[in-house]
Amino acid sequence: MPTEGGWRRFLLAVAVLFAAACSESAGDGAYETSAVEIGDVRDIVPATGTLLAAGMAEVRAPRAGVVAAVYVKEGDTVRAGQVLATLSAPTRAPAGDMADAGAAASEAAIREAQIAIRQAEEQLSRSRTLQDRGFVSAAATAQVQAQVDCARATVDRLTAERTAALARARLAQAEGVGSDILAPLDGVVTLVDARVGQRVTPEDARPLFQTVQDEKAMTLEIMVSEADLNRVSLDSQVLFTVDSSPGVLEQARLVSLGRAPIREGRFVSYRALAEYDNSFGVLRPGLSASVQLVRANARNVLRIPAQATFYKPNGYVPPLPPGKLEELLAQHKGDMGMVRASADGLEIGRMLRTGKRVVFVLVNGSPQRREVLIGGETDDFIEITEGLREGEQVILKNRTDSRGAV
Repeated sequence: MPTEGGWRRFLLAVAVLFAAACSESAGDGAYETSAVEIGDVRDIVPATGTLLAAGMAEVRAPRAGVVAAVYVKEGDTVRAGQVLATLSAPTRAPAGDMADAGAAASEAAIREAQIAIRQAEEQLSRSRTLQDRGFVSAAATAQVQAQVDCARATVDRLTAERTAALARARLAQAEGVGSDILAPLDGVVTLVDARVGQRVTPEDARPLFQTVQDEKAMTLEIMVSEADLNRVSLDSQVLFTVDSSPGVLEQARLVSLGRAPIREGRFVSYRALAEYDNSFGVLRPGLSASVQLVRANARNVLRIPAQATFYKPNGYVPPLPPGKLEELLAQHKGDMGMVRASADGLEIGRMLRTGKRVVFVLVNGSPQRREVLIGGETDDFIEITEGLREGEQVILKNRTDSRGAV
């Protein structure tokens, strides 16, 4: 363990290295730089979307039938359980008669089998009496017992067949009775596609009715290409237009980014959801939208290359609060590599919390540390709102560093 004097000499050496990293002149030609300039910082992801209303429900026929009456029209307000339309019973199909006949035949077969059981049981009783008197063998009695068991099994099988036949008959009877189509939720009717006399089934592709709970609070469902996913975050601004009003730019608020991929052939996309306030009732559910997910959209602003925020001079140790350097040195037992890594982590966390970045400006041939406040950012440029002036040179990398920014 170093002595107190050893620690002091070590800390002095660290301070000297830090000062040298930030102020040692290496000549303007030692660094690759870029001028702070005026320009645009824009990154807009195009996407497609569909407007959905809260609590939207599609209503289909509960069974096959014919529409006998329709009681609502589009725009009507309905309550959950309210009758929207009535289905009349279709013409009784031959299948219903066949089901009834099958049930009756099953009943008759069971009665015949029960008679056969009684006869077999009587014969078994006589056989046992004769066996006791020595007139018949035990084998003959066992054969009669087998006939009784077989007759009982036949009754069990026929009973199961009767249950199935009765179920088919009840189903056929239910299909011959009229029924109502009911509203599943409170809301507004947005679609009526039922007509009197129309034959319908539960498997029809188009719903007979569509209802929504609230057309004022709508959701914009956005499909984001997998190639653009890393350019979208919950902070992205959502702008969109619809085909009916292509010149009107609407705004929504992104609330979720899906994690499950949606595959259509070779194309993969992810679903994002945005909230849209439709208080004026201008837009309708189901409208297609052309969406812009805006990561940055600043024009004529001070900007620098994003690469400049990754540059650090060789041996750079971020400035630390009083006593923190000693704490890190003790924690990592004097390992400067670990000390620098910990100090970098502390600096990065502080920068992220305050919306700042660290860059190095070339001043008189030496790198000078600056903390800058940023605005919009893309993969190529970052908007600077405070900390730099137009024309200053930010360092991108050392010219001797073939890897780029360090």
